[in-house]
Amino acid sequence: MNPLPPFAAVSMAALLAPLALTPLRERLSPAELPGVQHFVRVGGYDLHYTDEGPRDAPVVLLIHGFAAWAFAWRSQRAALVAAGRRAVTIDLPGYGASPRPVAPVYSTHDQALTLLQALDALGIGTFDVVGHSFGGRVAFQIALLAPQRVRRIVAICPEAFTIGRPPIAALARLPLIGQALAYYVLAPSLVGVGLRSLAKRDDWLTDEVIAGYAAPLYVRGTAAAQVWQARSPKDGPLPVPENLAAIRPPILLLWGDGDTVFPVDEGRRLERILPDARLIVYDRTGHLPYEERAADVNQAVVGFLVGAR
Repeated sequence: MNPLPPFAAVSMAALLAPLALTPLRERLSPAELPGVQHFVRVGGYDLHYTDEGPRDAPVVLLIHGFAAWAFAWRSQRAALVAAGRRAVTIDLPGYGASPRPVAPVYSTHDQALTLLQALDALGIGTFDVVGHSFGGRVAFQIALLAPQRVRRIVAICPEAFTIGRPPIAALARLPLIGQALAYYVLAPSLVGVGLRSLAKRDDWLTDEVIAGYAAPLYVRGTAAAQVWQARSPKDGPLPVPENLAAIRPPILLLWGDGDTVFPVDEGRRLERILPDARLIVYDRTGHLPYEERAADVNQAVVGFLVGAR
C-alpha cells in the first residue's frame, strides 16, 4: 500500500487533529466560566443571563454579536443601571455560558423565540433592546415577532441585508472539514488578533479584555455549535431583509465609519428604510463602537432609552 503524498498526509492530519484536540481545549462546563451565576430554563436549555438594576425599573435587553457573550456589555450594563434601568443580558444558544445544541436551531427566528421565552420565564413583559452585529439582526427579528413588547431599539452595526450564510458556511457544513475549520478559527490565541482586526482603535484592548472574550471558547461543544449554526437557516419565516419596513419601534443606529464587516453605507440605507430611525456615525471607529467609543455609545444609548421619556 502506497503512502500518502506529503501534502495529502499533512492535509489529513490537519483534518483529524481537531478530533483529538477539541476535547482537550473544550474542557469546561458553562457554569465554570468566571462570573457566571444565573441560568433560566427555556425549552430544555439552561440559558445564562445577567440581571442588574432595580427589579421594578424598565428593562433593557442587551443582545451580543457573533462569538461574544454577556461580558461584551459590561460598560453598557453599568451605564444603564446608573441611569436607573434594569439591564438584562442573555447569552444566545451556542455562545457564552449558554448551551451548544447539536441541531439546526440557530436561525434568528429560533434565537429570537428563545430570548422571548427566557424573558417570559423571568416575568418580563415589555422592554427596550440593544443589539450588536448579529445581535442587532436578532433584535430586528424580535421586533417582527413581538412588536407589542418592544419599546425602542438601539442597533449597533447591525447585520440587516445579508440573505444567507456566508460562503465559508458551505465548508463548515461538511462533517470532518466543518469541525476542523471551527476548531482552528475559534482558537483562543486568535481572539486578540480578531478583535484588533475589527476595530480602528485598540486602547481598550487589554489582556483582561481579550481573556474575557476568549473564556467561552473553552466550553464543551463550542466548535460543534458553529458547525450547526452553518447548517441552520439564516432567518426563518420572517426574513429580516424583506421585512425591515415593518419594524415599528423607534430605532437608534450606531455605526463606525471604518466598519469593514457591515460598512456604514448599510447604516445610511437602513435609516432610509426603517420607519422611525436615526443614525449616529463615529469617526475613526470600526465594528465595535461599544468598545472603541464606550463613553460616547453609553451616552447615546442612555439618552435615547432614558432621556427620551
